[in-house]
Amino acid sequence: MTSRLLLTCILLLTASVILSIPGAEARAQGDFSTSLHATRAGKAYWYDQGFGLLTGIPIGDLGCRGCHGPTNADGNAYGPDYQPGCVDCHPTGNFDRSALSVDQCLGCHGRQATEANTLALGDVHRDEGLECWDCHRASEMHGDGTEYDSMLQPGAITSDCVDCHGDLPSSHDANDPHEGRLHCSACHSSTVISCYNCHFESQVEAHVKRAKQPISGFVLLVNRAKDGKVYTASLQSLSYEGKTFVAFAPYYAHTVMEEGRRCVACHVNLGGSNAAIEEYNRTGMIQFARWNSADSTLAWKKGVVPMPEDYASSFRMDFITYDGDVADPAGPSKNWSFVEGEWDDHHMLFATPLTRAQMAKLGMQLTSVREVGPARDFSLAPNFPNPFGPGSGTGGSATAITYSIAREGMVELCVHDLRGAVVRRIVSRRQRPGTYVVEFDAGRLEAGVYLAVLRSGEQTRTRKLVLLR
Repeated sequence: MTSRLLLTCILLLTASVILSIPGAEARAQGDFSTSLHATRAGKAYWYDQGFGLLTGIPIGDLGCRGCHGPTNADGNAYGPDYQPGCVDCHPTGNFDRSALSVDQCLGCHGRQATEANTLALGDVHRDEGLECWDCHRASEMHGDGTEYDSMLQPGAITSDCVDCHGDLPSSHDANDPHEGRLHCSACHSSTVISCYNCHFESQVEAHVKRAKQPISGFVLLVNRAKDGKVYTASLQSLSYEGKTFVAFAPYYAHTVMEEGRRCVACHVNLGGSNAAIEEYNRTGMIQFARWNSADSTLAWKKGVVPMPEDYASSFRMDFITYDGDVADPAGPSKNWSFVEGEWDDHHMLFATPLTRAQMAKLGMQLTSVREVGPARDFSLAPNFPNPFGPGSGTGGSATAITYSIAREGMVELCVHDLRGAVVRRIVSRRQRPGTYVVEFDAGRLEAGVYLAVLRSGEQTRTRKLVLLR
């Protein structure tokens, strides 16, 4: 018997023992009204704090809270007055584990259905025959007496990898330089998924859930709020009447692989290759998704995509809209068109982006560039202080440089010596219109006169810098 199959048997036996405890079933039913399965609070929490503010449409008008599969556990189609209850999962009067069906879970949990059925993605637990209730506790499904806003809220889901894998081989700990700050999913999830760009008019007007397509082959990395660990995340993008929105949040994909990804998948400073990091270092941007209007296709970043500290300005994606009838059946279609290349609003819930220190460990080159105002004419202001350095009273060798660009494009800000040689490349990235401030640290440069040169397209501006020692 393999170790994984043995684990399966242990899990099934443990769960059976738990369900046989006198009163356990009654307690679970008693708390059901507080469960997320009963309250359906997760969707409202996400919507009301984000996209709902743009649309002004109450979630009660969308039919989302009445979400259910095609039939209940008795095999009967749901009527118009649906209310969550035991028969969603359990055949009437039959609470035996053998009567449960994963298909009932997948009737509502669409992303998990897409992972397993639409995309046929592998998962070591699913491949060994484990089912949803082998990992998820009864308190997570039936409630624990506390009403949660989201399954991502601390306490709502307490099941974790360490429940079964707490006694990892010593070689794993010896070879893990992250000291427990990296969640298992960051290495062992082969991919997260998303349904890209939901067309909200279809939901509002016809209650049709329509997205361009499912996407996979990528993993976003964030810091999960409830434990501070680096964790996998995904996104949900939408468009409605020309308004665009995207939400980022932790996402545990049921795409677990036995062998985790290697260090070089994330660390370009260890000799690895990572398309997202390399683009960020080259342009200051991560173009996650791009729409090709010529053939109505979507391309997106593959592999590990770290969410940088400045993701709000550096993470880019194209938004599209459906041009057909809102009542059309959902499914593959090329009847889509471009809306815009940046969001009108966004949020990141239950997570934060990677910090500067974390980015540096991956080899991401983050320059402290802050947008401080609206666009003015293309200009380069005098740096402050100037002269700068120990003799300027600053106590260091840094000075602030302010510049403005009026049109989006590639921007380069370099420091040259008087012979014209580039001694520091401070900014080299694509930027949108605005006024920016960047700190230039002269480090070990010799005292003297230098030139700050700002370039964008055919425009150039120059300022003189005086460094004291």
